[in-house]
Parts: sequence; structure tokens; C-alpha cells
Amino acid sequence: MVAYNSNELFSATEVAKNFATITSKLYKKELEKIGILKNNKLDFVLLKSEDFEKIIEKEVKKALFEEDRKLVAAQVEKIKSGTAKFYSTQEAEAKLDTVIKAYEH
Repeated sequence: MVAYNSNELFSATEVAKNFATITSKLYKKELEKIGILKNNKLDFVLLKSEDFEKIIEKEVKKALFEEDRKLVAAQVEKIKSGTAKFYSTQEAEAKLDTVIKAYEH
């Protein structure tokens, strides 16, 4: 869970009345995020778009890493169990050529 300093929390009414002032704090990097409260509960978070994009990029990288980790684990398991099939360079090139030709037609 994300922690907020008291200076990062604003009521929805405060944000509506002082939007330019509050968002300028984000722009000037005086604050990194703003929590908007409704009925004293966190309802929305306001971030600069570049900060939001960084969060998304980080999450995508984590998801891709996890996908790769699972793929490698599956391949290691095949090697350990003896069910993995190994190809010479020539065999791999021939298989690749076959796939490319089938795809082109």
C-alpha cells in the first residue's frame, strides 16, 4: 500500500477550489502525488503523466520478467526430465526456413 504524507492529501472540495495551485505543486515537484479524499477516504490519486508512465513501464517490465521466468523454468524442467529436444544449428536453420516459407505463402 502507498503511504501519503499529510501535505499530499486534499479533500475533493479543496482540489476543485484550488486546482491550479495544487497541480502546480506536482509540476514543481514539491509533491510527487496527491491523494484526493471523499468522505475522508482516499478516492483518487493525481500524478504527473510522466510519473504515471514510469509506473506503467515498471509494471510491464515486471510482467514480462515473470513471463520469461516461467518460460525458462519450463525449459529447465524439460531438460531435467529428459523430454527436451535439442537441435543442431543446421537442423534449427532448416526448421526456421520451413516456417518462414510456410508463412510467406
